[in-house]
Amino acid sequence: MKKEKIKVYTYKRVSTAMQIDGYSLDAQRARMKAYADFNDYEIVGEYEDAGKSGKSIEGRLQFRQMMEDVKSGKDNISYVLVFKLSRFGRNAADVLSTLQVMQDFGVNLICVEDGIDSSKDAGKLMISVLSAVAEIERENIRVQTMEGRIQKAREGKWNGGFAPYGYQKDFHNKNKLVVNEETAPIVKQIFHWATEGLNPKKIAERLNCKQILAPLAYRNFYHTKRKINDQICKQGWNAATIGRILKNPVYLGHLVQGKTRKVSFKLKQLVPVDCEEWITVKNTHAALVSEEDFELIMQMRRNRTCHKQGGFFNLFSGVAFCKACGRRMSSVGSRKKDSPINLACGAYKAGGIKVC
Repeated sequence: MKKEKIKVYTYKRVSTAMQIDGYSLDAQRARMKAYADFNDYEIVGEYEDAGKSGKSIEGRLQFRQMMEDVKSGKDNISYVLVFKLSRFGRNAADVLSTLQVMQDFGVNLICVEDGIDSSKDAGKLMISVLSAVAEIERENIRVQTMEGRIQKAREGKWNGGFAPYGYQKDFHNKNKLVVNEETAPIVKQIFHWATEGLNPKKIAERLNCKQILAPLAYRNFYHTKRKINDQICKQGWNAATIGRILKNPVYLGHLVQGKTRKVSFKLKQLVPVDCEEWITVKNTHAALVSEEDFELIMQMRRNRTCHKQGGFFNLFSGVAFCKACGRRMSSVGSRKKDSPINLACGAYKAGGIKVC
């Protein structure tokens, strides 16, 4: 009687930075197929995540689907094949906890290129060591990426992401900002109204009356391929958006980067950086407002703040941040002339985070 073949799944993953040097999906598929044929295994399911980081299992839909199929016993498999352990994951805790779940359901992991089989005595020990090494490698890649971004900033190059409203990335050089002829006149009008004494709320009302798309709605309308619903297109201007434009030195033709840094990449926590450490490069692109008008608007906004504080300008406005949650702090309590100015973070004012 013909012996039944051992059934296996295969899992493949590439991030955008790892699609070369033998890590491509096709290369991984070919190597695992050859391994399965040599060992007389039957591949009953193939899963792959393209352009996904290995730092966690979050966002890797095919990986999670594979784990669901393992737990359901759908195909009665014995192994999951991966090209290398780093393709399975680069977070040691995730790798070990996922492997434990698999083994609880009678499924083991084989890393073809690393020569590791978790069903063997030495296999799990090797996985523990190599997963820790993979996590260190991921951290080194992150540090190198950040250093590259910092160097680009020092050279006055745009570091990616959407261009500020009023600008667009140069078609021939994505690291350079050029004036957007459609939105730049709107930015200039905003600064003109501000020099005339209009506050951000009044400016937002005027723009909404003219049915001009706000930055977020503009990006969604012009820069995405997905179908745009009416609500996105109707997203209007508000005082906060106007305020960010009025104080952004990018409209002076300067690039200022590094105002904050991440202290927790998992929680995406940001903390402010001392202004002396900011990366400031002047005259990197065309300005949409003059130095004189920009300073005039800043002075008018400071005077308006001073007036709201009962005659005392809050020296900490815009520069004080909460240590617990990283959010900007603002004044609370009485604003009478003889009253002290107290500061609290936005999360505390909203009653959301007790520690703040």
